[in-house]
Amino acid sequence: MRALHLVVSRRPSVRRGAPVFAGTSVPVRALIDHLDRGGDLEQFLARHDSVARDQALAACALGLEALLEAIPLDASPPQRSLLPRTDRDGVIQNAEELEAAQVVGRRVRCPGCRDLVFQSWPGGWDSHAATRCRGLAGADERARKAEFKRRFSSLFR
Repeated sequence: MRALHLVVSRRPSVRRGAPVFAGTSVPVRALIDHLDRGGDLEQFLARHDSVARDQALAACALGLEALLEAIPLDASPPQRSLLPRTDRDGVIQNAEELEAAQVVGRRVRCPGCRDLVFQSWPGGWDSHAATRCRGLAGADERARKAEFKRRFSSLFR
C-alpha cells in the first residue's frame, strides 16, 4: 500500500482544496459518488485515465482502514439489577434495569434524561417524553414517545 501523500492530496489551488488523487485534479469524492451509484472501478478508471488503478485501490483500502478505526466497540449489555436502587428520598435510580412490577406506583427518576422524578410511575411519562425529556432524539412528539416506549419497554405493562 502507498503512503497517504502518494494516494490523496489537498491543495488550495486544486479544486478549492477538495481531496484529489495525488498528481491529478480528479476529486476522490468522484470515486465515492460513482461507487455509491453502483458503478464499478473499471468504469471510473476508464472515465478518469489520469488516476492509476493501484492508486484508486489504495484510496479504497485507506478509507476502509479509517472506517475500521472509527467503528466503536459495542458495549456489552448492562447487567440488569434484581432490586431497585433508591436515593435517600426513596426515588428509584435504576429504573432502566427493572421490570414494571418493581416501579409502578413508586417514585422513579426518568431513565431517559435522569432529570425528572416521576411521583408515581408511570404517571406523566407520555407528556414528559413528548416535550421535555432531553434523553430522546425524536423529531416530533409522537416519535419521542415511541422512542421512550421502545427503549424502556420493560417499565410498561
